[in-house]
Amino acid sequence: MTNPVLKKAGQVPISDFIRYHLRVALYAAVAELNGDEDLARRLHTETKLRLISMTDEELWELAKQTSFHKRVELVYKGYKQKIEELKTTPNEWMKDLMLERTLAE
Repeated sequence: MTNPVLKKAGQVPISDFIRYHLRVALYAAVAELNGDEDLARRLHTETKLRLISMTDEELWELAKQTSFHKRVELVYKGYKQKIEELKTTPNEWMKDLMLERTLAE
């Protein structure tokens, strides 16, 4: 059931999985801005893995949440293309999962 407040505002409710995905992507960007390169790279890699594992429905939801000025279909297709690129280059980015976690995380 759709929240009537969200419906009135024209917003779509967001699943916990997509909310978590966006939050970690934001943490990765903040870590990068703060100069914590290892943390940023590891979080970006985790984000890539989640993106690859998303169902079409989850990917569509992500596209709806991130299509600020573009059509959802274009954003969705862009994500699908990115996933195909990531699947062909895992040796370039998977190693970043091995970067050590810190106690601050």
